[in-house]
Amino acid sequence: MKTEKRKLTKEDFKKIRFFEHYTDDQLNTLARLSSIREFKVKEVLFEQYDELSELYILLEGTLSLGISLPKAKRIHIGTIEEGQLFSWSAVFYPFISTAWVLAVTPAKVIAIDAKKLNKEIEKDCDFGFKTMSKISQTISHRLSDTRFQLMNQLML
Repeated sequence: MKTEKRKLTKEDFKKIRFFEHYTDDQLNTLARLSSIREFKVKEVLFEQYDELSELYILLEGTLSLGISLPKAKRIHIGTIEEGQLFSWSAVFYPFISTAWVLAVTPAKVIAIDAKKLNKEIEKDCDFGFKTMSKISQTISHRLSDTRFQLMNQLML
């Protein structure tokens, strides 16, 4: 993993659909809490059960999302596409990942400091509502995708 030194701006966030209803001040706050990380092909961003400290948004590339089963078996349950949020567990106690994520292609992500994000959520109700709504939509979609993939696995 490589961390890019370039400072993020509100303009970077305006390009991402996930943040389309945020105010300029809220986008500036996000930029202040964020950095860019780059990952190589086959690099594991995190494993299932890792403690997470950052919330990620995929900027470029393709990521595989999956779960681990006994006997070192790994099941791919979905692909994370550009603009999608992942590692949402970093925002919720006990901050433990429910899945693993692997770079399928070179990937670039926005990494948002989860502890600082939680403090901003507590300070600004509008910001908090927008953020938690977006995270809950992500969790809902991911749960549906996981059910579909697991049903397909059981049919094999």
